Amino acid sequence: MDADLILEALMNRNGFVGDVSELLDRVHPLIQMHVTDIGWQKIYAYASRLRNTKIAETVIDWLKEKIQICDVEPTVIQQARSSPLKDFESAVELVCVHEQELDAIVTHNKDVFAGAPNKSWVWSVAELRLRANLESQLQASTLS
Repeated sequence: MDADLILEALMNRNGFVGDVSELLDRVHPLIQMHVTDIGWQKIYAYASRLRNTKIAETVIDWLKEKIQICDVEPTVIQQARSSPLKDFESAVELVCVHEQELDAIVTHNKDVFAGAPNKSWVWSVAELRLRANLESQLQASTLS
């Protein structure tokens, strides 16, 4: 997941909170969500500055249960440097998707990834929700 997407939800900005929190709560168990360690540090830094530290700790613990952390190795940084994407953090996320053999980046700003060599690696929240629903239907039909 794009770390900025999670931040938008945490800070209750731009109406994303409902979409993202619902997604995190209801995502299909076969779908694993990841964020880069750099993105996680950014999320943690903002969350820890919330006025109520108990709420901040609860939010961080809740996110830790939902999201796995991808380490950004020096080779990822080197590859991101030569990426056609203008936003460096997005380039790092894209390289991580490729390196970790993940399916996609979920973002609220697909335009940032306009120069991505593989557009199928960039999904909106709605596209992930659709895929999660399809996974649930597929699993239900195989169990029947």
